[in-house]
Amino acid sequence: MQLGLSESARFSSAEEARFRIGYPNSKPRKSRIIALDALSLEALRALTGQTSNDAHFLRYIAPKGASDTLHMLPVDAVLEDMDGNRVNLVDEITDADVVIMVTTAGVAAEAAELIGNACFVCNKLATGLVLNSAEISTEALARSLTTMRPFAGMLVISNGDEYVGEMLSALRV
Repeated sequence: MQLGLSESARFSSAEEARFRIGYPNSKPRKSRIIALDALSLEALRALTGQTSNDAHFLRYIAPKGASDTLHMLPVDAVLEDMDGNRVNLVDEITDADVVIMVTTAGVAAEAAELIGNACFVCNKLATGLVLNSAEISTEALARSLTTMRPFAGMLVISNGDEYVGEMLSALRV
C-alpha cells in the first residue's frame, strides 16, 4: 500500500483491480411500475420504450374481491398494461424483483394500500414515487405522502417528469 493515496485512488489502482468482478450482473431485475392515476400514467407512457429489462408498465384499474360474493374484502386488483391487456396484481408481483407505485401529488392514492399489502404478503418491497409540481399545494402533497407512507418501504418525491426516468434507472429498471 502506498502512503499518501486517497481511498478512491487506492481502490482504482491496478493492485485493487484484481478484486473486481469483470462481468455484468447476470440476473436482470423484473420490475413492475404501476401508475395509480391518469397523470402518472402519462409520465410512464413517455418511458415505455426506454427500458430494456423485464419491466412491465401497468396502471391500476380497480380492486378485486376475494370472491364474487365478498366484494368488501379486496385481496387483489385488476391492472392494465400499456397495450390494454388486463392482468391481476398478485400474478404480476409474485415474480417481480421491484414494485414501484407512481402517483401524482394531490391525488388520493388509496390503491397504494391494496398494492402495498399485496407486496407485503408476497414478501416484496414496494417503492412509492410521488410526482410533484409547483401548482400543487403543500397540504395536497402532504395528503398524498400520508396516504402512501405506510405502504411503501421507500417513498420519493419527484419535482419533474424527467426525474421518473432517472429514478427508474437508479433502481435498475
